[in-house]
Amino acid sequence: MMRLFIRSFLWVLWMASLLISSCRKREVALPDNYVGFENTSSGMAANENSITVKLKTIYNINAQKQIILKVTETGAAYGVKYTTVPAVQSGKIILVIPSGNNQVSFTINRMPNVLFDGDEKLVFELESSESPLLIGTSRSFTLSFSEIVANQPSMIIQGGGALFPNKVFVDLSANRQTAVLRTTWDLGFYTVGNEYRVILNSSTGMMAKAIQKTDISAVNSADTAGLTNELTFNQANPQPSQLPYIDYPNGDLTRTAIAAISPNPSENKVYIINRGVGVGNPMPSRGWKKVRILRNPSGGYTLQHADINSSTFATVEIPRDDTYFFRYVSFENGLVNVEPPKKKWDFAWTFFSNVTSFGGSEVPYLFQDIILINRNVEAARVMTSAKAFENFTESDLNGLTFSSLQNVIGADWRSGGGPNTPPAIRTDRYYIIKDGDNNIYKLRFTSLTQNGERGYPAFEAVLVKKGV
Repeated sequence: MMRLFIRSFLWVLWMASLLISSCRKREVALPDNYVGFENTSSGMAANENSITVKLKTIYNINAQKQIILKVTETGAAYGVKYTTVPAVQSGKIILVIPSGNNQVSFTINRMPNVLFDGDEKLVFELESSESPLLIGTSRSFTLSFSEIVANQPSMIIQGGGALFPNKVFVDLSANRQTAVLRTTWDLGFYTVGNEYRVILNSSTGMMAKAIQKTDISAVNSADTAGLTNELTFNQANPQPSQLPYIDYPNGDLTRTAIAAISPNPSENKVYIINRGVGVGNPMPSRGWKKVRILRNPSGGYTLQHADINSSTFATVEIPRDDTYFFRYVSFENGLVNVEPPKKKWDFAWTFFSNVTSFGGSEVPYLFQDIILINRNVEAARVMTSAKAFENFTESDLNGLTFSSLQNVIGADWRSGGGPNTPPAIRTDRYYIIKDGDNNIYKLRFTSLTQNGERGYPAFEAVLVKKGV
């Protein structure tokens, strides 16, 4: 009898263990993984030769998967007006998402020396995906071979995740975004008009201070004594005295850490620069540099830069270019492409050298999830208590107060983010954005995270008034 009881008891335990194991497996099972286009439509302007289109999955795949796109042409034949990489074969493009990745892309190229009427279009539709990958709701992408003014742009901003590696530039009318690794540049040189202004890479927390020398070769570590704490962000104990060493976050070019570049070379001092922090957890230091900036005879800039103790220096010439507001320089790579042309973006999402007050004087403070508008853009905030997003129309534009300060949206669109307050979007407000072509959109953010991870905020917008 006792043996029968023991056997029965052991059998019950064994069945219970199987049940618990089965439950645990179900608990850790990943949700369905969907693939879809990053954007649903875009345009290719006459001066653009190519465009890259991305598709993304919800989370990384553990084995490479094939997806097939069906291509429908309207007025544009393959090999006559356009080509793609990979190539279109029998009306389809085959793409492979690599193992351990969550995205794949293809490129559409405009054929050179071919006349376009402006009504040519291509539609790329997700036809099939390799199991267990499923096709999501963003299953098609339409390319117009002309500039478009999108009626309802929306997207998930590709900030790169919780380590916020990217600065992302968004063009509402083109329904397009451009993500750039935020450590790929150091200084920006204003190239519009006759002003000679230089900005720091505020997405890495750079700081700069002038010293009383004009010979960069004569500067060494003795000139940096005591600057380590003075030129380093202190999130635990921020200091108002550090404000002059950052670019003021509203974008005022008269309040940059580096003074206006004088036509008199003797007035252009050497600056000691803390390059701030890179991408990682913890964020690594990017080191220090000494720089001197002059006007060059062609109307641009001459940058001299070196390591602190170096007796020699490198030189970079930066020309003026009215296509852009700023041209950018990396200390490692010289001139680099960062922001799109000035008419090709409206706002940017980024990690940022901001200011806060904590109830007292303003102090420098590093923020994640900051929205900055372009220099030719204006924005205004509307509270839903005054007018619901769905009900806002062109007639409601009267009486709005627009601002061109680059941080007019800033961190206003989200709340929290501290150790005791999880971040979240604010649903009681939205924004009216007037772009450089006077197109006016109403825009609201719909999420701060994707699958619980920061660095992938989403928004939707509606065209309120088309520019003339």
